[in-house]
Formats: sequence, structure tokens, C-alpha cells
Amino acid sequence: MIDAGVVMVENAHKRLERRGGAGVDDATRRAIIVDAAKEVGPPLFFSLLIIAVSFLPVFTLEAQEGRLFAPLAYTKTFAMLGGALLSVTLLPMLMVYLIRGRILPEAKNPLNAG
Repeated sequence: MIDAGVVMVENAHKRLERRGGAGVDDATRRAIIVDAAKEVGPPLFFSLLIIAVSFLPVFTLEAQEGRLFAPLAYTKTFAMLGGALLSVTLLPMLMVYLIRGRILPEAKNPLNAG
């Protein structure tokens, strides 16, 4: 579920890095982040939706199997649907407000040094 957030933020960082990182003004930064979210939003939404739909056959189980696996299926399905909705609604808005400052190139980032 968190993979959608990681992919979105990473795509926004890559696009900002290509545009110069710290050298972009606020309106340009916002446009870059929105474009990055539009680029990966639909594939991420549908990938999470497919994972949620893959648990639907578990709901047809009966007797002991149904009682055993139904709570897992409900939990996983609701979590995936919630993650899919949040990844295309809340996450792009948070990225606009929270991705700020100097964007280091990936090769110069001390966390990636290896």
C-alpha cells in the first residue's frame, strides 16, 4: 500500500532533479509535482485496484475456510481500496506542500552513496 506513495514521491523528485532542483520557482515546482503525479497516478491506482479485486474469490469460500480467510480478505481489500483512493487524492496534495528545498541529484545524495 505504501508503494504508491514511494513511487509518486520518487517520480516527483526525479523530475525536480532534472529541472535543476533548487533553481525552480514555486509555481514551476508545483506544476512539476502535479505533472509527476498525473503521470504515475492512474497506473498506481489501477495496480492497487487489481490487488484488491484479486481477493474477491476468497469471499465465495464457505464453512471453515470462509470463517478463516474472510477477515483477512476484508482487511486486505479495504486497506487496498483505501490506499488506492489516498494515493490519487491526498498524496499529490501533500507532495505539493511537503516537497521543498534543495533536491540533490541521486549520485550526490549521501544516503545513496555506496
